[in-house]
Amino acid sequence: MTPGSNIPLPAARVTVDVAAPVRLDVSGLLLTADGKVRSDADFIFYNQPSGPGVTYRSGGGTAPDAITVDTAAVPPGIEKIVVTASPDAAGQTFQGVEPTATLRNADDNSVLASFTPPQLGTETALVIVEIYLRNGAWKARAVGQGYADGLAGIATDFGVTVEEPAPAPAAPPRPAAQP
Repeated sequence: MTPGSNIPLPAARVTVDVAAPVRLDVSGLLLTADGKVRSDADFIFYNQPSGPGVTYRSGGGTAPDAITVDTAAVPPGIEKIVVTASPDAAGQTFQGVEPTATLRNADDNSVLASFTPPQLGTETALVIVEIYLRNGAWKARAVGQGYADGLAGIATDFGVTVEEPAPAPAAPPRPAAQP
């Protein structure tokens, strides 16, 4: 696939695995027509590995992490599932890293398509593929849009609440100098 291209899904259950020469964190977000999650429960990743119609599978460091979408189990109102990836190492970018998303029939593991986003650089997170509903039929689109502010930037754009670290307490005021 090339950026922006799409294919109809011939299977109700599909898996998107994302492989790279470095360890990646892969996640999926279930989106409504307005492009937002309904709640943080629609963010599927290693700490929350399942949601309605969508599951996360860890590759354990030896195989790619994957998101499986069962289109028949996706709840009404969800029109898109975006699959994201970010390097596991803090601060690492996609410069020189070529992730490849492979879309498979989840029932027989046959390859339906693959996509490697071209020319990545300072991005620290990526929307790589989306599974979407159009005129009653499910399709897959190659995206390849990068984010410089990591997975938190993607999550925030799609309406997930991201916990910010607590600010350091302010220093107490200095006492006034005595004359």
